[in-house]
Amino acid sequence: MEMMMNRINAVWLCLLFFLVAGTAQAKDEGFYLGASLGSATIEQEGSDPDLGDFNFDEDDFAWKIFGGYQFNGLLAIEGGYVDLGSPSDSGSEVDPYGLDLFAVAGIPLGPMRVFGKLGGIYWDSDLTQDGDKISDDGFDVAAGAGLEFELGSFALRGEVEYLDVLDGTWMYTIGATVTF
Repeated sequence: MEMMMNRINAVWLCLLFFLVAGTAQAKDEGFYLGASLGSATIEQEGSDPDLGDFNFDEDDFAWKIFGGYQFNGLLAIEGGYVDLGSPSDSGSEVDPYGLDLFAVAGIPLGPMRVFGKLGGIYWDSDLTQDGDKISDDGFDVAAGAGLEFELGSFALRGEVEYLDVLDGTWMYTIGATVTF
């Protein structure tokens, strides 16, 4: 009986392997372009001789355009432009944007693909408070995770990203990609 159970387990393991190996090829390979819309939550606090002490934690409409190259069903490289909106709160307004670059790893599950990404973002931001303005920029860590529904060379995606912009920014988006 134990030998028969081992054979059944081996058959199931082989079927699972072929299922995963087959779906790993489901994602179209090649160059892709995409766009996403959503919102960004931006946090910043500090002190400035012109502005005094400030504490900012607001959200606004955000969008991004991006492109990349899908090497296979598992790995890609992606970069894009991110506009994090212009949230404001009681006389303060922040206007950040940036260019990002990510390594993307995904696990295909049939027409769905779960993915994670890690990289960096070069960002620039202006903080205006009561008419006074300060600028800040930098290159910092960026990471994200998402779910993609693939329909051939077209895909719909939802994702969440953490961008180490200012004191921390979270971006939540829904978008689409086309692979060429």
